Amino acid sequence: MNRWFRLLAGVALLSLAASPVLAQRAQQIEIGVFGSFIRYDQAFLLKNRFGGGARVGYFLSDRVGIELDGGFGSTQDVNSTQDASVSLGSASLVLNFPMGERTTVYALGGYSRLVFGDAPPYDFTDNGVHGAVGARYFLTNHWAIRAEGRAIYSPSTNFPGGTWGGQVVGSVGASYFYVPPQQGGGFNKHYQWYWGAQGGALIYKTNVQSAVYDPMIGGHWLITAKRTALYVAYEQAALLTDAPAAIVDPASSTSSVGAGFRDVTFSSVRRIMVGLLAFPSQKVIEPFAGGGFALMQVLNPVVDCSSCVTLSEAFEAQSRAEDAASKAFFWAMGGFQINYSTKLNVFGQYVWTSSSQGFLLEGPTHTLQGGIRYSLGTSKEGLAERN
Repeated sequence: MNRWFRLLAGVALLSLAASPVLAQRAQQIEIGVFGSFIRYDQAFLLKNRFGGGARVGYFLSDRVGIELDGGFGSTQDVNSTQDASVSLGSASLVLNFPMGERTTVYALGGYSRLVFGDAPPYDFTDNGVHGAVGARYFLTNHWAIRAEGRAIYSPSTNFPGGTWGGQVVGSVGASYFYVPPQQGGGFNKHYQWYWGAQGGALIYKTNVQSAVYDPMIGGHWLITAKRTALYVAYEQAALLTDAPAAIVDPASSTSSVGAGFRDVTFSSVRRIMVGLLAFPSQKVIEPFAGGGFALMQVLNPVVDCSSCVTLSEAFEAQSRAEDAASKAFFWAMGGFQINYSTKLNVFGQYVWTSSSQGFLLEGPTHTLQGGIRYSLGTSKEGLAERN
């Protein structure tokens, strides 16, 4: 009897060890949404109300992760005479503690930014630190229910007459876990030919207009080696409103900035980029950085020639505008890429381009973008066939 009992116990233990553990692991990505209840600092004289938000996290190891989340709440002052809102953004370091096959408790801490609006006295921004405890209950390998209690402390508040601020947020929501097929090992993306698309915002200014942002979309090629890649991109920004600038023209008698200049407007900007990127880490989420050269062109600049006296003066003014509409630049890029598979990945990136004297855009430009890229095959197929 004892022998059979030991045999059955051994089989049970082996079965338990072989069964999948429903918990987070290194290299996984957590994407979630949640509903929240916000208890505002009593000194702010705001009613406690419900809100909501979303989060994304990445597990550096089985126990440690990083996380970004954003939330929004709408409320009123205690006298119900004024509406107010708060937007919350946070970055956190997360420590996870498994409590069985399906449950994980965690503690996190980090930085929070709170933006109150929309009218005095609720039109201020606070910076603070936060701490939280919570738990996840896994329904499957991919889905979990998550509950959390968080306290946010602002050592100094910009609320009129306030000294410090403290908010308490409780939340309940659902999380989806992306589990990479090659758990923790990344993907073999060597010598691939990727075709991609990206979109985002171009941030720029001119010599008569302060910094604004407009949508920019485009496509690119990414031809990878082992840890480097050739990057070629074509992008175009369609400005929501015509951008004004001024160019030097000694023949002009009047402009928005005085004599000796002419006003120019434009509504589209094109950029062609060529350069090299480095991918130092072969993981599910990997950083990348690089640089190269770009040709940036303002398309179809329109000169205000209302003060032109002769046709040749008008031709000269247009020629000056076109000379200022196209320049070469140096660019630098940094970002993160999520490798969904060997062929498909998504990414977010920041692009900086240098300034150029005499260009219609003044100073460096900045671009925030996100996009996808897909491999159509190996870039060494010809070599493989000869071998």
